[in-house]
Amino acid sequence: MTLLYRLSIFVYAIGVSIVALFSKKARLFTKGRQGIFDHLHTAHIAQHSPIWVHCSSLGEFEQARSIIDALHEKEEKILLTFFSPSGYEIRKNYPAVDWVFYLPLDSPKNAKLFLQLTQPKVAIFVKYDLWYYYLSQLKLSSTPTYLISALFQKDQIFFKGWTGKLHREMLGCFDKIYLQNEESKTLLQNIQFEQSEVVGDTRVDSVLERKKAVKELPILDTFLAGKKAIIIGSAYAEEVNLICEAMSFLKGEKIIIAPHVVEEANVVSFQNKFGKNAIRYSLYDMGESSPSVLILDNIGTLFHSYRYAKLVFIGGGFANGLHNTLEPASFGVPICFGPQYHRFVEAVDMVQLKCAFPIRTASELKSLYSQLQDDRFYAAVQQRTNEYMQESKGASDHIVDEVMLQIQKG
Repeated sequence: MTLLYRLSIFVYAIGVSIVALFSKKARLFTKGRQGIFDHLHTAHIAQHSPIWVHCSSLGEFEQARSIIDALHEKEEKILLTFFSPSGYEIRKNYPAVDWVFYLPLDSPKNAKLFLQLTQPKVAIFVKYDLWYYYLSQLKLSSTPTYLISALFQKDQIFFKGWTGKLHREMLGCFDKIYLQNEESKTLLQNIQFEQSEVVGDTRVDSVLERKKAVKELPILDTFLAGKKAIIIGSAYAEEVNLICEAMSFLKGEKIIIAPHVVEEANVVSFQNKFGKNAIRYSLYDMGESSPSVLILDNIGTLFHSYRYAKLVFIGGGFANGLHNTLEPASFGVPICFGPQYHRFVEAVDMVQLKCAFPIRTASELKSLYSQLQDDRFYAAVQQRTNEYMQESKGASDHIVDEVMLQIQKG
């Protein structure tokens, strides 16, 4: 099994190097790893015995953010690694960490050298980005190793007979796995893994903490003129097309669209769907008359814009993978999304609690929109959303307390 695993990583590396000829993301992936061990050596990380936090990408970083911040406040040194450029490029200058690197591709040699050069006293992996040789080396060196915000489903390879043997060995390298739900714990117990605990999703703590520093946006203040907006967050074409259909009953509403892909062609495509009714955030002149649709053509504004929302339509629920519902939920805002949400625990929870609503068509959106015009209905949704967020917080503090206790034990 290890031979097949190594072969798959080798083939992946070759494939990425070929794709890098045409793809900016793939070029960043390969270029970011060039000379990586020289950079690690000159950084003199090992002498500081850092806590190593590994994230696959930006989404996993958001699950680790509150833990990183808490450990930083305790004056711990933090080494942060990413597998993907979409995480590294955005968070490479995150102020609460001391070093940020791409993770070298997994191999016996790379894993051994990486740990020699960094000497972490604790390792924290996030959700599901697991690497056999890194985990094996951590276990061999008796480094306390944790998996946080883990979420398991019965169709994953961990639970598939002999084909999942290698992946079950990876799970066995963790001293403890912190889970998002009880179903995950049952699945682990079925394969005789008992070192787990259900604590919830650490992203809840992250978004609630971020909300404390939410910014006012003068452009949105002017665009909205005291009104609240319908916001389409991380939008794909499916959500935008549905909103176009809904414009007949959304007359008079202000609409803010944040494309998932903030590239020129995609932004222009979305803007063209609304014609003269739309303007881009970067081109908005606060002295002009206000159009009805504003397109956020940047990264970093969406979260802060949720303070202005009356309803948030989250993208990805029609095929691409549902995006962050906890961010708008932290503002107590009613949420809707496409019908493919069942792989996302928080979305399932909020639908069951009737503070989030799956929709398939413009007609279903119209029905929800009409219900939300009832002040009592709207207030009840807000209350359920706020209660859900408050009841779901606390996972990060629990994990940090246990990590710090392990460090004190030495």
